[in-house]
Amino acid sequence: MRLKDYARNHNRRKEYIGQPDLLLIGIDVSKGKHDACIGKTRGVIRGKLEFKNSREGFKYFEDTIRQVLFQHKCRKVLIGMEPSGLYWYGLYERLRSCGFGVCLVNCLSVKNNRRTMQDGVSKTDRKDAYSIFDLLQQAKFFLPVERDKELQAAYRLMRRHMAIKKRMSRVRNQLRGALHLSFPELNDEIKDLALPTSLRFLQAYPTPESILRNGRKRFLARWQRRRRCGQWRPTKFEHIYNLAQESIGLKDPFRCDEFEIKALAADLGEAVAKQQMYLDKATELLVGREDFQALLELPRIGKATATAILTAIGNISEYRNGKQLVKLAGLDIRQYESGSSIRKRPRISHIGSAYLRHWLYHFALRLVAHDEHFKAYFNRCKKRSPGKGEGMRAMMAVCDKSLRIIFRILKYQEKYQPEKDKKIAEFYREQQKAA
Repeated sequence: MRLKDYARNHNRRKEYIGQPDLLLIGIDVSKGKHDACIGKTRGVIRGKLEFKNSREGFKYFEDTIRQVLFQHKCRKVLIGMEPSGLYWYGLYERLRSCGFGVCLVNCLSVKNNRRTMQDGVSKTDRKDAYSIFDLLQQAKFFLPVERDKELQAAYRLMRRHMAIKKRMSRVRNQLRGALHLSFPELNDEIKDLALPTSLRFLQAYPTPESILRNGRKRFLARWQRRRRCGQWRPTKFEHIYNLAQESIGLKDPFRCDEFEIKALAADLGEAVAKQQMYLDKATELLVGREDFQALLELPRIGKATATAILTAIGNISEYRNGKQLVKLAGLDIRQYESGSSIRKRPRISHIGSAYLRHWLYHFALRLVAHDEHFKAYFNRCKKRSPGKGEGMRAMMAVCDKSLRIIFRILKYQEKYQPEKDKKIAEFYREQQKAA
């Protein structure tokens, strides 16, 4: 009876937990030390156990587990923890290498379960460990996404890529705000601040004073077409010089705005270069894989999207059907009713990988814009569910459909065939008519 055969099936988790020779351990993970609660389905054996986040601490915890196993005649161990922060990664890999069964529990479930305990709503590390142990007794846990070494390394790089992308968004907003104070007319002229020409310009002449300082002739001579104008035409620089002469921006005799904009533009340029560097390295790790090449056969998909989707899904052998991938992305439908008088439209759960959902959404946007098959499917979904939010509901349906196609391609090594999707839709339509 293996853990992975039961933990992904919510109907059989209780069967796994009900084994008499199974030891349950809940761990509250933190930076310096970890708190654990050890017991069985009948009750707690050891409610308080602390060990440091070090080699000696891991060794002490392993020895304690083996001692409890021998005393209570248990043969299997199931350890649960919260996937909060980064501190659980090292403990998770260490415990798995020792042959113990390790699972995760939802952070929000730990918080809500702690409120139902008798000793109040106070939060302590010991109480969190017991709350995790209690969730294990209720069979409310899940297994993390399994990835081989290549996918794990690429996933790590892609997460760093996404973190830099978020930082770029914050720096871009700060740069827009600084431009609005010193040179508001320039915001309408620069549509994309991350373009190479935009960054070069902002690091050279970010304020009206810096533009007018050297005169029109020297300013225009520096931005000739064959030198550094890049994506901008020479006429645009003439227009910017005219705007600088009549700008309504705030005057800054100490040039603080100029210093700030140059610093933010340099920070944004560095982030753009690092983002591309991480993306290229992650793609380099996966470009030789068969599943990566299979995904590239999909319409309107690039190497970046294929890398992100492949690393988010992990080992495709761990999934039995496309519905599990849909649930992993948080696209499964959740419906809440309060009697018959108040009934709202169902929504997607959002309980899943926001990373996978982000890339699927942008992939679906390209499919709807440029692929006739998905464009027709998008329009049919809009007609099927009219009203407020019909476009977003149809887009989520396209994400669902594309993810199921990806599952079929990766699981059964099939090529993408738009005709097959039409046949599947006709088959289900006939089944509904017969019912």
